[in-house]
Amino acid sequence: MYRPLPDGLTIKNSPIEGLGLFSTIDIKKNSFIGITHIRDEQFENKYIRTPLGGFYNHSNEPTVIRMVSDVMPKLKFGDAIDINATTKVFPGKNNEGENLFYNLHEKSDAKFFFMVAVRDIKAGDELTANYNLYTYPKTGVGLQMI
Repeated sequence: MYRPLPDGLTIKNSPIEGLGLFSTIDIKKNSFIGITHIRDEQFENKYIRTPLGGFYNHSNEPTVIRMVSDVMPKLKFGDAIDINATTKVFPGKNNEGENLFYNLHEKSDAKFFFMVAVRDIKAGDELTANYNLYTYPKTGVGLQMI
């Protein structure tokens, strides 16, 4: 059966704004959560948002960060990632593109955005990021990690 969100996540009313993405289980720091955006030039702002990308809110004290790759990551919910690595080759795998990822500020035109926990997240916590996907009107700069 198709499930738009991984087991362990749900969407509900957010105290920040509208609907938010919440954990129903404990998630460890540096865990892969899932794909949030897929680059496609035909869509507004050049990205398709997945259900994950449509429901996490902004916070100055984020629980997640966005990382990027040019090939869809071969990761599962909960897989560990070193968020401080510039690029990463996963142990026991080859150096093909699906095994590499980047921090967002190093490759803002990547094909896939994905979410990684930056701290332990408790069941019931809202998943939030410190982000701005779109261009700032005054500076003309976009895809920033504020």
